[in-house]
Amino acid sequence: MKIIVGIIGMGIGQKHLEAIDNYKGAIVKIICEKDKKKIKNLQKKYPDKLITNDENHIFLNKEINLVSIASYDNYHYEEILKCIKFNKNLIVEKPLCLNNIQLKKIESLLKVKKNLKITSNLVLRVNSLFKEFKKNINNKKIFYIEGDYIWGRKNKLFGWRSKIKDYSIILGAGIHVIDLVMWLTGLRPISVYAWGNDKATKGSKFKKNSLVVMIFEFPMNILVKISANGAAIYDHFHELKIFCKEKTLVHSRAGSYIYKNQKSTKIDAAYPDKLNRKKLIQNFLDTLKSKKIKPIITFKEQIDLMTICFSAEKSIRLEKKIKINY
Repeated sequence: MKIIVGIIGMGIGQKHLEAIDNYKGAIVKIICEKDKKKIKNLQKKYPDKLITNDENHIFLNKEINLVSIASYDNYHYEEILKCIKFNKNLIVEKPLCLNNIQLKKIESLLKVKKNLKITSNLVLRVNSLFKEFKKNINNKKIFYIEGDYIWGRKNKLFGWRSKIKDYSIILGAGIHVIDLVMWLTGLRPISVYAWGNDKATKGSKFKKNSLVVMIFEFPMNILVKISANGAAIYDHFHELKIFCKEKTLVHSRAGSYIYKNQKSTKIDAAYPDKLNRKKLIQNFLDTLKSKKIKPIITFKEQIDLMTICFSAEKSIRLEKKIKINY
């Protein structure tokens, strides 16, 4: 199978292109970008590709069998529907969509068109450091996990994110750490209680919660606290602590360590490990070519993850603990 690709959006879409183009014969044929200034630069940089501001050039092109969606969050849903309508496989930047109604529609359509495959770019699953964490944990011994998505780029909240009605710091940031914990443990949370505030961004263009804290109950009596901190004056960072009966694993600005028997051992693995991020997309390309290749993230895991995020949003609205109905 020859993979011919169209990319929508050349912000993070640039990283998609670097992962896809010329990987085992895959070719990016069309790039859609709305920003006219970017279009001129893209035409100079990629003279062999069609550069357009009309995404329909991608959807109506019969050669294109994979679309990489890296547009703003509020466009994802309609673009996914077009991909399904025109029988295109999909790579979608998180989040897949912005509410539960949209999620159910996507799920129902893709269950009918089982030949189409979809992945969401949840890159912490291919991070070398977190792979080491996964090797060193045993669910039976874990009693508490603490994960913090510290965005460290507060100024970005005041651009397009401030203009989207349903933009969410959970869907735009916290989703990565929720997925990381699920991947590390292989478990899904049972319930969530979440709180949010806008104290750090109050009076600004950004009118939504810029901080959310979520408490999850996982199977095996594991408690998990995850924060999505969009307003911190800090480095962009994913802090993680996994507390087990006999050891503790910690990833912080001070370093990454395993604590055991009153001693600490440094974990020697790459973070943020940007070079390996393309592996998630490339794994997806491999699954399109061979049914024998196992996807790093399955369709069901993507649907479950979105369900969890929407449950956390519901908890904030209702100010109570929410049972997560998968």
